[in-house]
Amino acid sequence: MTAMADKPAEEPAWRPVLRTAGVWSWFAVYIGLLPLALSVGVNVLLVRQGFLEGIAPWQLLLGFAIAAYVAYGIREKIPLWSWVAAEPGYRRRQIRRHASQLARLARRAIRRPWYRRMLSEAVAREVGESVAELRKALRDKRASTELREPLDGLEALFDKHLGFMKYSVYVEYGLQIGLAVLAAFVLRESVVEAFKIPSGSMLPTLEVGDHIFVNKLAYGVRFPFSEWLPVKYSSPQRGDVIVFSSPKTGEDFIKRIVAVEGDRLEVQDDGTLRINGRTVPRCALSTVMTAERDDPRSRKAEFDVFVERLGGVTYAVRQYHDGSRGRSPAPGRSGYRDVGGGELLWVGGELPGRPYPRRGTEDARQGGYRVPSGHVFVMGDNRDNSNDSRFWGTVPVRRIKGKAMFIWWSNADRSVETERIGVSIQDDLDVDVRNLAAAQRECLAGLARPEPGAP
Repeated sequence: MTAMADKPAEEPAWRPVLRTAGVWSWFAVYIGLLPLALSVGVNVLLVRQGFLEGIAPWQLLLGFAIAAYVAYGIREKIPLWSWVAAEPGYRRRQIRRHASQLARLARRAIRRPWYRRMLSEAVAREVGESVAELRKALRDKRASTELREPLDGLEALFDKHLGFMKYSVYVEYGLQIGLAVLAAFVLRESVVEAFKIPSGSMLPTLEVGDHIFVNKLAYGVRFPFSEWLPVKYSSPQRGDVIVFSSPKTGEDFIKRIVAVEGDRLEVQDDGTLRINGRTVPRCALSTVMTAERDDPRSRKAEFDVFVERLGGVTYAVRQYHDGSRGRSPAPGRSGYRDVGGGELLWVGGELPGRPYPRRGTEDARQGGYRVPSGHVFVMGDNRDNSNDSRFWGTVPVRRIKGKAMFIWWSNADRSVETERIGVSIQDDLDVDVRNLAAAQRECLAGLARPEPGAP
């Protein structure tokens, strides 16, 4: 009876599970969520104060890494750390991790020739025996205190004979960091990349300050740091919003594909598109007086806003109202000015982008421009302020970097526009028809029922 009374009570099975959940929760909160929140908050503050133009993923990751590193460095001052450090399961995992790393480095020292030459036969044999003893103890998954004796023995050998292996630890960490950086670049080049909208050429779909993700696997698998697609499983389609390297300047542009190889394209005087002799359907939505550029301080002008359907996608476009076409350019000036980022600013006279092709040209006589094989014809949704294929030609498919996915961040006018975050770029435009005239509602209903063979 006395022996049974002296026997310690067995711990319930749920307690270790609860303690482990507590340890992971501590790391998730103090080394994960709080550093992430701090990184986001600091970046938002810097944007609002005008120190940053926008937020890129690398800025968030860098801020998170710094905050997490600092938090781990001062962990002893963080609430509940003493409980985490004393938790048996966590302490056991730390000891086992240290023992495994030490055994791996010791085996490397006695197996690789350039390290082995620094050790005598007797020392190499002693290190091998110590490693074997430690690895044997490690086979017991629950062992922790049992590792102390063989671990102390191997640590003594490290201090006495294997001091040069400390350099290998730094090399190993350097290689791990290098591989992580390389993997990040490969992902950026071949899988998904963040892109900031540089101009208003895609208004009203995309605004300056929108940050989007680009799917680089949309049309195939791209070999990193090149234009080569060894695996192709899809082709660009009309209506796709793409990011590409400009054939003229090499800078990254974002535009919408309006015609693909073999298509014959026309842009009529009123801005309507015709593809292969068929009109691309669209509905007039409104006429607005707004800034010409995505800057409230820029010159005001009247714009007609249309809802257009192309390639099964419904989206909004804008163009100058016909009444705005009376301005004359200053003597000696062209009708538009390139303001960069794929945007043009019209300064008066004839609109440069419509009609297209220009009257009297061979393409106009043949009924439109034919897109060559392996190319696409792109235009901005801000039709009269877009520097696109009408001015410098088509885009080779190999120069397409990817297909735009969604807006992951927006800070137009240096303020966070939460209503734009998460908006899909490829989805159909959602139009509120409650304040529209009956004719407009009927037109939009017709867009939702495209005719067979419509472009």
